[in-house]
Amino acid sequence: MKITVYGAGAVGLVVGARLARAGDDVVFLVRNPGVAERIETCGVHFEDPASGVAWSARARAVASVAELSEEFRAGPILFCMRASETASAARALAPVAPRACVASFQNDLDNESILAEHFPVVIGAPLRQTCTRSASNEARAIGAGRVVLGRHPSGGGPELEALSRRLRAAGYEVGISERVAEDRWLKLCVNLMSTPNALIRRPDHVTRAFVEIKARLLEEARDVLAAAGIAARSCDARDRSLEQEIEWQRASLARGESARPLPIYNQVWAALRHGGPLEADTYHRRILDLAARAGLVAPMNARVLEVLLRQAECRAGPESVAASEILES
Repeated sequence: MKITVYGAGAVGLVVGARLARAGDDVVFLVRNPGVAERIETCGVHFEDPASGVAWSARARAVASVAELSEEFRAGPILFCMRASETASAARALAPVAPRACVASFQNDLDNESILAEHFPVVIGAPLRQTCTRSASNEARAIGAGRVVLGRHPSGGGPELEALSRRLRAAGYEVGISERVAEDRWLKLCVNLMSTPNALIRRPDHVTRAFVEIKARLLEEARDVLAAAGIAARSCDARDRSLEQEIEWQRASLARGESARPLPIYNQVWAALRHGGPLEADTYHRRILDLAARAGLVAPMNARVLEVLLRQAECRAGPESVAASEILES
C-alpha cells in the first residue's frame, strides 16, 4: 500500500516506521527540508525500551505538498501533526489531493470534522500508545499499541477495511468503531492524566497523592460527560471504561505500576521540556466548559490546568511540581 504520513513527530514516526517495516511504501510529508533529507538518507528508527527491540526501515520523505507524487495523492494520508495544525495542513493538502482518503491519528475531538470540510473520506484513528520522539528520524514506544478506526461521522467502507489490514500487518491491535466520536471522548478523558504524569516529580509517582489526582480528574470527567449526555466508551470493550480506569489507577500503587520507569515521555512532558504547544490544556478546558454548562464544578481539572499553565509560563520544565501541591490546594 502507498501511504503518506503527514507529520514526523513521535506518533508519525512510530506509525510510519511500523508500516514501512511491514512492507508498505511510506512517504513522510514534513515541513522541515532537513528532516525530510535525514529520513530519505537514513530511514526511520524505532526502539521499544521494554523489550530491547530496535530496528530501522526505509522510507521516503518530502518537504511540501507539491512534492507529493501522484501515486500517493489518493491516500490513505495519515494526519499525525498537532491538532492545532490540522486546519492549515488540510487547506494546504486539499488542492493537491482533493479525492484523498485521510485518517486522523491525532488527539482531541475536532480533527475529523475539520478534515471532512476538505476530503471525501475521513477516518478517525485514536491511537492508544505513548510515543516519544528521540531524534528527527527516531522514536520510541512500548509494545504493539492499539488503534481504533471509524469512518467519520459513522459507518465503514473499503478504505477503512484496507487501512485496518495494513495496521494489523504492522503489529497494531485494531478496533473498528461505528461511532468513533465515543472512542475519541474516552481517549480525551484518559489523556487528562498526561498532565500530572508530566508535571509531577518522578519520586512522587509512587505516592497515593499522585494516583488520587489522576483518579479525581477521571471522576470529574465521568460526571460532567454524564450530565452533558456524552458517551465515552470503547467500541469493543477492549479499552477500559472510565469506571474501570478510575479503579485501575487507584489500585496501581499496590500493584507497583503507578510509575513508568522506562524512557517514554508524553507530549506534555516534551512541551514542558522544549517550550512547545501544550495540547493538554485543551482537554482540561473541554471538561471545565462542559461542567460550567451543566452547573457543575471540576476542581481537580481546574487546579491541574492552573499549575500546567504556570509551569509552562515560567519554563520550569517537566516533573517540577510536588503531588501534594496539587492535591492539597
